[in-house]
Amino acid sequence: MARELNRDLFGNRNSETGPAPQTPPATGYAKAEDVRMLHMHIEALAKRMKEFESRLETMHTKVEDMTKMNKQRFERVQSHFQNQNEVVKSGFNDINTKIAQVVSRVNERKVADNVVKDMVERSSQVVQSFEVRLNQLQRVISEQELILTSARSQLKDALQELSRLKKL
Repeated sequence: MARELNRDLFGNRNSETGPAPQTPPATGYAKAEDVRMLHMHIEALAKRMKEFESRLETMHTKVEDMTKMNKQRFERVQSHFQNQNEVVKSGFNDINTKIAQVVSRVNERKVADNVVKDMVERSSQVVQSFEVRLNQLQRVISEQELILTSARSQLKDALQELSRLKKL
């Protein structure tokens, strides 16, 4: 409810014709009714001030409550983000651990493959050297067989010669 001031108390200004000519203020005492009206206006203003102060206090408590709620929400969200961050970090750590395990297995397999490859190479070298020696032995055996056959034939010839000489 809007209240207006009593214009009689402050002088009458004519806003349509422009500023009123300045007249010296009346020297006299205010009337009791004017003082009562002024006192009522002051009381009304004091009442409105108290209402405003109570509204202001209510708004202040509402703002404080909202600030507390927002702070709690922010802390919950921050806690949630921290938890998510920890989950992501643990996931990355798990992934890194598994990758390290896979890499170590791959390296072990490479080492094992290299060992097997070396063993196969050595085995082939041993087989090749065995084949070379076997071929050499076969040549030697062939040569010895030829020598033996030649010696047998000479021995037979010698025996025949001996038996012929004995008969003579």
